[in-house]
Amino acid sequence: MAINVFDELPPSGVFVNESVLSPEFLPDVLPGREKQIEQLAMALRPFAVGRKGASVLIFGPPGTGKTSSAKSVLTQFKDFAQKAQVAYINCWQHYTQQSVLAEACRLMGLAVPRRGLATDEVRSDFFNHLQKHGIQLVLVLDEADRLFHKKEEALLYDISRATVPIMVVAITNTPDVFQRLDPRVKSSLSLQAIDFPKYNPLELKTILRERAGKAFRKSAWSEDVVGLCAAYAAKAGGDARVALDVLWKSGRQADRRGALMVQEQDVRAAMAEQDQLNASVAKRQAGANDIEQSILAALDGGPKYSSDLQKELDVPERTFRRHLEQLAQKRVVSVEDEQNVGSAGKRRLVKKV
Repeated sequence: MAINVFDELPPSGVFVNESVLSPEFLPDVLPGREKQIEQLAMALRPFAVGRKGASVLIFGPPGTGKTSSAKSVLTQFKDFAQKAQVAYINCWQHYTQQSVLAEACRLMGLAVPRRGLATDEVRSDFFNHLQKHGIQLVLVLDEADRLFHKKEEALLYDISRATVPIMVVAITNTPDVFQRLDPRVKSSLSLQAIDFPKYNPLELKTILRERAGKAFRKSAWSEDVVGLCAAYAAKAGGDARVALDVLWKSGRQADRRGALMVQEQDVRAAMAEQDQLNASVAKRQAGANDIEQSILAALDGGPKYSSDLQKELDVPERTFRRHLEQLAQKRVVSVEDEQNVGSAGKRRLVKKV
């Protein structure tokens, strides 16, 4: 009988629950975000007891706890609120006004087909459902800048004019896009900004210490291991997801060795693996000429349509298209064709890999 390859693998000796180190895990405690959590709770409290609440703009670099903090507060909000409900929408998955409203309806228990109905019909069903059932809705728009890239920010205009109580919590890495909103819309939404800065090394160590205690066996990790991972992530811009990923990969390295404890050599190997991935991207960027560097710099704030990029950089269309294709071939940028609503043509959304 053939030997099963899985029987030949060394046993997992360090992990108790490695899912604790995944980006999707929502911890009970969010070190370093106490101030932001209190600010969000204070903004939500009037709405929870039936009063008008100011909408919120949560912003900061990737990996700074924006989504986790919002989800943590809103989970508690649902237990505290009297009539309010919460609809969490990821705008990378639902990036049109119709899709956002249809998903919000679904989360409230109202079945609305995502296709086959005009946006006006979905909008009408959405507002009528809120009014009929006396619902106060907290509409969470994660990656909200996606709406602006898709020219779907009219959603915010409609919400600002609504006669039913809706409070928006918008989460974004690029808050500048909200400057495009009509001043009347910004005034109606009364957006309160909550800044999520980069984590410092001490905060990163605290986060990793909390997670390591749940992810690993009691004697399988050390302060030195946590400190190395935190230092690496601090140099990478204070991104907690980088810190957690390196800690997780360190545990995997220890498992491969059949070890019962994560050691410095495992962390060094995990960091080398991450550096190799980063170097691969940097290598593909190497040799980019001035126009290509300008394209990449313009994309630092987030994805843009190729037509907007070309106008922003003031480059001849044929020249721009040639250099964009070169960047796409190097896998430095990705180009996504999208149907242009109201037109027979397509638009091309460009973003950095």
